[in-house]
Amino acid sequence: MVTDFMSADYRWLRSPDGNGTKQGRVLFRCRKAHNGYFTNLDIHNHAKTAIGILDEHYSNEDHVLMFDNATTHLKHAENTLSACKMPKGIPKNGENWGVEVNQVSADGKVMLGSAQ
Repeated sequence: MVTDFMSADYRWLRSPDGNGTKQGRVLFRCRKAHNGYFTNLDIHNHAKTAIGILDEHYSNEDHVLMFDNATTHLKHAENTLSACKMPKGIPKNGENWGVEVNQVSADGKVMLGSAQ
């Protein structure tokens, strides 16, 4: 995964020394055997690096940082629950997403011994 900052005026965020000794790019190898997963802390550290470059080399200008990390939140372990697969809306009468519930009489009282 590659994450970086870009400017309309300066292109990719780099120190202006021509060598790019300081840069806003992060190369991240996902999965357990590499860097793990890109976490909120990684995003925070990436922003701190970018702000450091801007403060040091472009402090006479105002800057706005924008993040599009929506796809970061889609990655999850295979065996975890996913909100994307959750049912939408109210289940049909008699169904309750696989959770046992007590039967309720017409007057709203629980009918003991009659779980679905």
